Amino acid sequence: MAALDLPTGRRGQLLALGLTLAVLGGAWAGVAAPLLDWYALRAEQLQARRAVARRMAELAETLPALRDQARRVAAPGRPAEGAVLDGSSDALAAAALQGRLQEMAARAGAPLSSAEALPGEAAGAWRRIGVRVAVNAPWPSVVRLLQAIGTATPRMLVDDLQLRAPPLLLRTGPRPVDASFTVLGFRAEAAR
Repeated sequence: MAALDLPTGRRGQLLALGLTLAVLGGAWAGVAAPLLDWYALRAEQLQARRAVARRMAELAETLPALRDQARRVAAPGRPAEGAVLDGSSDALAAAALQGRLQEMAARAGAPLSSAEALPGEAAGAWRRIGVRVAVNAPWPSVVRLLQAIGTATPRMLVDDLQLRAPPLLLRTGPRPVDASFTVLGFRAEAAR
């Protein structure tokens, strides 16, 4: 076998330089670049965790003031006056809520087409009482009813609002809107 002659001189130096650069480039791409990317990712994660920790510390500092404010608003176990529905049971509270809704609907010019009391549900120290109602009335009357519910005492919430109106071509004059929604109120949980 003949010995392999390596280039010498200028050509050999350029080949040696090229091989050295190729080895260094491969080492950079295979080792150094992934390590630097990993380091940058870990630095970002650390910065995000520090920001979360700083925000949590700020929130924790406000906790005593919020507890004091909550104690001043209402005594433990007693709701503020007029904040909850009257009634010693879910059924009585639902009946009171339904009666209140019928009064508001009549004043708004949007009498209830139907009203269905929903089963009460536990919500912490309270009972969530719901009534599912349907209304067929002109749009301004439906809006007045929803505004009355939003400002009512005791506080009531509207959930699952669905509106349907006939096409414009079929009606002249005030167009009735079919609205159905759930009205929620709360009553104090009976002491056990």
